Amino acid sequence: MTLNHPELPGCVLILHWSVEVCREGGVTPKMELLTKIPEKALKLFPSQAVGGAAEAFQSLLRVRGSEAAIEAVIMAVSLSPDT
Repeated sequence: MTLNHPELPGCVLILHWSVEVCREGGVTPKMELLTKIPEKALKLFPSQAVGGAAEAFQSLLRVRGSEAAIEAVIMAVSLSPDT
């Protein structure tokens, strides 16, 4: 799933979701948040929030679960004032 905002061209968050199934029947979901942020944007906003997005997402997954973590990312990308 690719998330982007029309007012932030070139800034993309990619949610990669895969499922590993072992021969014994065990199922292990794996989710990663990948960021694509232009170098110019990183210079304008040198905060940890952009650079640490993947690690923050993994923490959110452990604390809130997959559905809530995905919802939080979508709400953050939407930049909605209603959140």
